Amino acid sequence: MALVRRAVDTPPQAPDTDPRLLIAALTDADADRRRRAALALGAEPTAVPALLERVAVEEDAAVREAVLTVLAARDEAEVATGLAVHLRSDDAALRTAVVEALAAMPNGVAPLLPQLVLDPDHDVRILTAMVMADLASPEAVRWLVEMVSADRHPNVVASAVDALLPLAGAEHRALLQAVGERFRDDPFLRFTIDAALPSLDG
Repeated sequence: MALVRRAVDTPPQAPDTDPRLLIAALTDADADRRRRAALALGAEPTAVPALLERVAVEEDAAVREAVLTVLAARDEAEVATGLAVHLRSDDAALRTAVVEALAAMPNGVAPLLPQLVLDPDHDVRILTAMVMADLASPEAVRWLVEMVSADRHPNVVASAVDALLPLAGAEHRALLQAVGERFRDDPFLRFTIDAALPSLDG
């Protein structure tokens, strides 16, 4: 009787750990491999340029999320600077994803705020206010107050007011009242401020 050779199970292939191979995998045709490569590069500082480059071209939402999660975890000014350029993107989904990533980077974003709140593009300033709404940094309140006080674009001021209100106290009452007077012809902004004022003393 012929002997039957038992099939030998092939052991699973060990994941790549060489940073060079992982960086190369960021451009792999398979989205899941790109995602896994991005996550595996979280502790590799030399991968930052490649990850930042991937943000601009990645079309798969899950991969983009993985890349941004890894970058945001570094919370460095260099990384925040590389992400902030996408606040000008024509891709609304990318802009939203970058806002969320920057909002998780209090140390990296803080040095950029003086430039971002004065950006010539009012859409960038609006997105900056959105970043500061969730930014766990004392700098956020200071720069939101600056935007509310000095910005001339009503949509920027409205966004800054929305971001400031959850953080505001009685000390901001006069500021908000002054904004209401500056934009007295903007019913939405006036309504937002009038509705918030009673809660500031509580």
